[in-house]
Amino acid sequence: MITFKVILVFFMIFARLLGLILTAPVFSRREIFPMAKVLLVFWTAGLLIYVVPVPPNLPTNPLTIVLAVICEALLGVMIGFVTDLLVSGLEFAGTLMDTQAGLSVASLLDPSTGRTITIISLLLKWSAFTMFLLIDGHHLVLASIVQSFKILPVASPINFSQGALEIVKLGSYLFFLGVQLSAPILLVVFIVDFGFGILNRVAEQINVFQLGFQIKPSVSLVVFLAATPLIVNSIYKIMEFITEHLMKIFHALQSVPQ
Repeated sequence: MITFKVILVFFMIFARLLGLILTAPVFSRREIFPMAKVLLVFWTAGLLIYVVPVPPNLPTNPLTIVLAVICEALLGVMIGFVTDLLVSGLEFAGTLMDTQAGLSVASLLDPSTGRTITIISLLLKWSAFTMFLLIDGHHLVLASIVQSFKILPVASPINFSQGALEIVKLGSYLFFLGVQLSAPILLVVFIVDFGFGILNRVAEQINVFQLGFQIKPSVSLVVFLAATPLIVNSIYKIMEFITEHLMKIFHALQSVPQ
């Protein structure tokens, strides 16, 4: 029987799933039709409506209902943002590599985001998407949202400040990993620049600036191809780390100050 309580729970589940779809990797891409995203959220919310735990006291005032739906949408956005941190960290690593290698001038327009992106950043981004799909990462995202309903039932109080603090810690760690992933190219380019500096002191008639545009991209690409197996292994470990850290974020959101 469809009652007001069932409809209210449905819209809260719908709001949390919609926030997730708007920010999660793969699901948030512009190549997917908006109507397909809405249908996916609607169908998934219909499946979960009799599965997720429901608190005994649901909001009844129109204002509290609107605030509860907004909180559910923000919670879904936070979960999707956490899963998308992997792609952001890899794009950051690729940007560092391209900047040091002199490839940043060959930037491309990424139709999925509407902004320019460098070559290695785009390559790492697609590598992350490929591995994300190979290990059923889209299933992990949906499983995490189901798990969030068990830890954080609909219309339950949420401590956004503590959860945001955990997300900041996770984001800082992932960007630190981005620097580590780009370290081989950064080190090699530094050695090449150091060699060019010595060459310029020995033979000042050589235009080392123009020579660097020819040598540094080639050397950087060779180093990148040599380090590709290590980068792929690091991407897999980062995905595992994000999955484990999601549970900590859920529990941080659950703790409500008295």
